[in-house]
Amino acid sequence: MKSLCLMSALFTIALPAVAQNPIAELAGSTYHEKVIYAVYDLRGANLNVEAIESAVLDAVKLYARNARVQQGIPPSPYPATPAHITIGRRPQGGPMPECAGELFSIDGFDTSMAKYGESTYHRACLFPYQGGYRVNYFAIFGMQSGAGNRNPNVLAAMLGRAMAGAVGMGNSSNFINKTLERMEGNLKEQGVEARLVQLHPKELEGRVVVADDLPPPVVAAAPAQPVAQPVQLVSAPQLVPMGSGGLVQQNLPPELARMREEALRSHQATKQPPPKANPQGTEMSASDARKELTAMGLQYYNQDQFVAAIRRGDTLAVDLYLAGGGIDLNAGGAGKTPLAIADSANQQAIAGMLRKRGAQ
Repeated sequence: MKSLCLMSALFTIALPAVAQNPIAELAGSTYHEKVIYAVYDLRGANLNVEAIESAVLDAVKLYARNARVQQGIPPSPYPATPAHITIGRRPQGGPMPECAGELFSIDGFDTSMAKYGESTYHRACLFPYQGGYRVNYFAIFGMQSGAGNRNPNVLAAMLGRAMAGAVGMGNSSNFINKTLERMEGNLKEQGVEARLVQLHPKELEGRVVVADDLPPPVVAAAPAQPVAQPVQLVSAPQLVPMGSGGLVQQNLPPELARMREEALRSHQATKQPPPKANPQGTEMSASDARKELTAMGLQYYNQDQFVAAIRRGDTLAVDLYLAGGGIDLNAGGAGKTPLAIADSANQQAIAGMLRKRGAQ
């Protein structure tokens, strides 16, 4: 096949769809996520790269006002087939769309609707090849919902989305399609023909995908070093249960991770299931405690999450951390022990739990 056919394999799992029925979302707190990926082919080896950069930057800044431009190190000579966005991981965990061999990359956050529980991350990269250039665009939209959310604006936003949906509007993920529309228009004004050769999801109003006539890249039989995988690895982040049937993504860019943590705290504040006692009624095993923490979206060995649970008075989480045995009882950061933090926060029940375990 001449087409790269990436879109048939790009997203090997179904990401949680953005809910269309806000009444079903009233209970608890839910975090939704949506991913959009597009590739534009720009034919012509002598195109003006600065004009392309200006067109893409203007489109990203339509909503992501804090956009950032970085110049890359392109290959020399240019390859016969273009590179593409890959999914890398931050040192502390979490996927991130990355570019290698690009002429430039542009990224930014749209936080215009953050106070209503909506945020979008944009990233675009320009990859050269012998016959022209390719713009890869990747966006992650995150949205909170549920009356149990601590953010009082979330419920108002849900009702607003319901009313907007009745007239065909919906949430701010629609801004992503408008960004693509702006990019296409800007490139056309620069005299550059932009052919949309890949798109996920395929059903975006006004976007028309054409056949990709570039041959697929040659894959080495046994590469000497592990190579970055194409965009299908967006399915790699773990999904863990939260609330009543809800799913949240555990590894996210910083702004979306913050939204996920807020949703998790809201869920814990409204419904905290009791830890599972074993049949003898004795203390929970370390293995069971770690499973419980994982089910809550927490890491049994994460000292920062342990201290955060102490500060907010989350006795359930603290008890599970103590039973799990993966944290240091006397390391709290900023010169304070977990016990000192509990005392200063007037969390006497937790302070008693820590003293019982021998914390100092």
